[in-house]
Amino acid sequence: MRVRDHIALSATSVALLHRSLDRGALGFWAGSVLVDVDHYVWFGVREGRWNPLAAMRFFNKAHPPQHAATRALHTPLAPLALVLLGVRRPTLLPIALGMVLHLALDAGHEARMGEARAVALRRDAFACRACGTRSADVSTHLRQQPWLLPSYKPQNLVSLCGPCHETAHAQGGRAGSWS
Repeated sequence: MRVRDHIALSATSVALLHRSLDRGALGFWAGSVLVDVDHYVWFGVREGRWNPLAAMRFFNKAHPPQHAATRALHTPLAPLALVLLGVRRPTLLPIALGMVLHLALDAGHEARMGEARAVALRRDAFACRACGTRSADVSTHLRQQPWLLPSYKPQNLVSLCGPCHETAHAQGGRAGSWS
């Protein structure tokens, strides 16, 4: 899920829960958004650049790295550690709750996108819609997405092989004309 979607959903959650969260509202919001810092730290260490826009472009590639080093805070252990620390420092508990919200949003997003991807690949007969290739590296590309909040409509996805997918991302996601 994109950073702006997390920000919007987290802000909405804080607005709905602000009476219950009281002074922990800012911590809840921060935990739900800043959990993505693991991506940017990995990028900064690897690339030697600490430019958040460059990191966002890097992770917007067709197949960005998704391994333990890029997702250190995206495990259940991270919020659990904060909950345990929160026994002594209760101000950490809303941050842990915000992290749990982020992880839940990511899990729901991946599940729904997985379903949409499967439908799009079957619709396209597992062939690249740009060049016609049928290979194991045919995956889906999100060709149309609302500015805010994700869409899970299979018609917004197109099946592309690896090289065509990279080309689509290099050209701002709008390469080719897919029917």
